[in-house]
Amino acid sequence: MPVVDSHCHASGRWYEPVDTLLFNMDKHGVDRAILVQLLGSTDSADMIAACRAHPGRFHFIAAIDPAHPDVPGEIERAAQAGAAGLRMRAGWRSAEGDPLALWRAVEQAGLRVSMVGPAASFTDGKLEEIAAACPRLEIMLEHMGGLARPDVGGREAALPLVCDLARLPNLSVKLTGLGQLAPRRADMDADSDRTAIPLDMTGILPLFDAIFRVFSPERTLWGSDFPPVAAREGYGNALNWSRDFIAEHWPDAVAPCFGGAAQRLFGG
Repeated sequence: MPVVDSHCHASGRWYEPVDTLLFNMDKHGVDRAILVQLLGSTDSADMIAACRAHPGRFHFIAAIDPAHPDVPGEIERAAQAGAAGLRMRAGWRSAEGDPLALWRAVEQAGLRVSMVGPAASFTDGKLEEIAAACPRLEIMLEHMGGLARPDVGGREAALPLVCDLARLPNLSVKLTGLGQLAPRRADMDADSDRTAIPLDMTGILPLFDAIFRVFSPERTLWGSDFPPVAAREGYGNALNWSRDFIAEHWPDAVAPCFGGAAQRLFGG
């Protein structure tokens, strides 16, 4: 099963260019990756160029301006440019007529959605409204449904609300590297075993267990969050620590999380 990174960024204008991502992928045995548009940008030129220069290695998630006067046209143009999906927020609604018209247009175009936002924006009813109205629209919740974001507030309180979303069959969750979930130990040099994960893993086991139990491994996708991951544990550790942790506790989840679920959603 090819290893797929379901959430990374590459740009010549911000972060790092695609060559830096490819170096990390090749070094650590990642076969394919899903490039996700930067927040604040709708210019897909760098991602399109990466897909053309490296056929078979990438799909890309574009973005649109929900206030654009021709949103249906923007959605169709993204599809025609080769986008596999769009990065969107649950609160977006069409300005006139059917408030869910833009979501229906994304579904009609055969695109997927990488949904960005805090956990509270996924659990206030707006996402449920979209998922129910557009049952063929595959929606991937970024950063573990917002549970890995610093603005989650109380993770324990948010977890059951995110887990409740698993009843919507067209939702998937992007898993993150452990360094986005667990703080680095202050005494990381104290352990003589240099292969030990130098993170405070308090609460991480029940967190993953809850997500796997309700979403199932077939609806969970690992993503590195390259290159912000470099400021945390680093690309290789984000892959290997997560994979080893999952293999230890949920061995049957490794294949879907690190490739199978992405293959289902994006193809080869």
